[in-house]
Amino acid sequence: MGYDLYGVNPTVNSEYPPRYNEILKKYGKNGWLDWSKDIPEEVKNEYFNLQNEYQTNNPGSYFRNNVWYWRPLWDFVCHHCSGFLTPRDCSKGGHNGGERISKTKSVKIAKKLSRLIADGTVAHYEKEHRLSYEIAKVHNDEVDEELDELRKKVKKETGKKLTPANYPKKYKEEWDKIYAKRNWHSSYPFTAGNVEEFAKFCMQSGGFEIC
Repeated sequence: MGYDLYGVNPTVNSEYPPRYNEILKKYGKNGWLDWSKDIPEEVKNEYFNLQNEYQTNNPGSYFRNNVWYWRPLWDFVCHHCSGFLTPRDCSKGGHNGGERISKTKSVKIAKKLSRLIADGTVAHYEKEHRLSYEIAKVHNDEVDEELDELRKKVKKETGKKLTPANYPKKYKEEWDKIYAKRNWHSSYPFTAGNVEEFAKFCMQSGGFEIC
């Protein structure tokens, strides 16, 4: 699962090359590749390479994060942009149903993030987040060892390789108790590079839609 953000009225620094339009004309439908057609693999690769090139040259057109990267990024944005992002705005980033952030607020986000990058706030936060991330990983390794020992115990006693949902009641309760100790911070990385890319996108997106 991921979050796909599309610029509403992105700045166009360079157009798609003619070859991209040729591919769409032959294999596309409504502006997208038509996967029902027999498209040669090399043409698919060429199409995606040209698309990536366009998005690199036009950073306001598209931005994507998987759910693990997006949540800490958006939390950071909402925390530092609370002066102009409303609780309603922040809730829009919690799901990918096509909600929009206006051009005015998008530009404000970009400028705020750029200042936070320049003054070292982002780098400092990344360092602190990474430390917590690594501590959580070590903790979860220990939790996984406990779960693995329980897994072996259940298999030895039942003679079956069961999923936790099908464990005998006492072992299912033990599994739940151990699993509840997991620290989910280890699942959500935060990087300065991701913040920089998002700032570029916001500045040139003309407002964006979260899908």
